[in-house]
Amino acid sequence: MFRLLPARTSNTIATAVSFSTKRTLLTSTAAATTKRTLLNNTIDTRSAAAWSLFSRQIPTRAMKINLAATQQVRTMFIQTDTTPNQDSLKFIPGVAVMSDGSTAEFLDARNAMNSPLAKKLFQIDGVRGVFFGPDFLTITKDQDAVWQLMKPDIYSAIMDFFASGQPIISESAEGAETHSDTMILEDDSETVQMIKELLDTRIRPSIQDDGGDIEYRGFEDGIVKLKLKGACRTCDSSTVTLKNGIENMLMHYVPEVTSVEQVFDADEEMGQLEFEKLERRLMNQ
Repeated sequence: MFRLLPARTSNTIATAVSFSTKRTLLTSTAAATTKRTLLNNTIDTRSAAAWSLFSRQIPTRAMKINLAATQQVRTMFIQTDTTPNQDSLKFIPGVAVMSDGSTAEFLDARNAMNSPLAKKLFQIDGVRGVFFGPDFLTITKDQDAVWQLMKPDIYSAIMDFFASGQPIISESAEGAETHSDTMILEDDSETVQMIKELLDTRIRPSIQDDGGDIEYRGFEDGIVKLKLKGACRTCDSSTVTLKNGIENMLMHYVPEVTSVEQVFDADEEMGQLEFEKLERRLMNQ
């Protein structure tokens, strides 16, 4: 059996249609509002992200300098090499240390005031001497100092200096010396010219391989006077280096050479005399 529903009047149908239309409009308005809000939030989020990325891509000048310095420090690899002198160690930073083949030696902190790197190295406990070569540094320590305790501070000082971009030494520094000692002059005799050429081309490279250097001080009565620097200056085998190495080579190629002697500066001579006195006193005890 089917029950017939009463027929709806036109007013009832109109009211239902009006209510349905209003509900649809409200729903559409709410959906549009929600969509607009989501769109605005998305735009704000994208704008903030874009600005953040843009600001990161355009660092300030200071940030660029610091970033470059940090990258340089991180990419620097410092090698160490032993020398015949157990109290001297050769550090090779992989970059040029002294320009145009010049060298510099600092024997105390007072003499190192004109070099930012040497000054910083002398602040490390145990550092006794600093020598700069063309592409290496030689650091001499006190006899009772321990390399394992000194190396971290030395590495840090070298990396920080080369990252700073400072000149390694000022032009007026007293410790800096170019190879003018072996520069051939017009008034040099043929013998002196040959000695200088041998020192500069055959002997100096091998001495620098051991973390040291030589300085020509003159030629008189068959005697070549040289000053040893760097690791060779305080090495126990310096006499062997002079006699068996340098002297034999010079005498072989230059017959006028009869001997090679090591010379010292005034302050070095006083220190050497005091050392010899102390050595004799200890032997007599």
